[in-house]
Amino acid sequence: MDAPGEVWTAALVAWIAAIPLWRFTKYAITIAHEGGHAFFATILGQAVHSIKVFRTGGGVTDVGTVPWAADVILTLAGYLGPSLIGLGGTWLLLTGRPTWVLWISFALLLAVLLKMRSFFSVLAVFGTGGIIYWMARYAEPPAQLTFAYIWVWFLLIGGVRQMSDLFWVTRGGSRTSDPAVLQRLTWVPDVLWLGVFWLSTLAALVWGGALLLRFDV
Repeated sequence: MDAPGEVWTAALVAWIAAIPLWRFTKYAITIAHEGGHAFFATILGQAVHSIKVFRTGGGVTDVGTVPWAADVILTLAGYLGPSLIGLGGTWLLLTGRPTWVLWISFALLLAVLLKMRSFFSVLAVFGTGGIIYWMARYAEPPAQLTFAYIWVWFLLIGGVRQMSDLFWVTRGGSRTSDPAVLQRLTWVPDVLWLGVFWLSTLAALVWGGALLLRFDV
């Protein structure tokens, strides 16, 4: 997909999925969010006890009691998770590996599925993973390439879109949101952590989007 028009079209489709259809697609971003917590907890040597995705669109990853530094890192990883996966997918696309985007995404979903502990959580992973598996296994290469671009754009745009929900949660004084947890861990106000998340996900979208569109960055 070298033509800029095709990449823009993929971005438009992803925008429709991530913005007007957010009510239905937010669960895929939540899975990536909780997967970010779980992935960094695992590489830091912490046990992941369970993951849950709620019908409201939120989620929770239970890692028990962890050291302070690990707690800060894995808490940061949640809202940055979709954007980081999106940037990884961007690199794979630019190196000519669209099927890798699909199969790696599917493998990550399988890993997350092992820790899901509610029926709705399992259903959400099956729904997302089923689509990706079908595209990776049965779709023709041009369709795989197009879908991989849409998926990567969706992760990058969805990473920013989730900030709107986080804003209202933070404004409502939630004591369980990731910014609130980071405030307790670092004494830095939750509103500043909200800004960190917002700027980071927006930067990932701009940088990843520029790379996908072959702009010089």
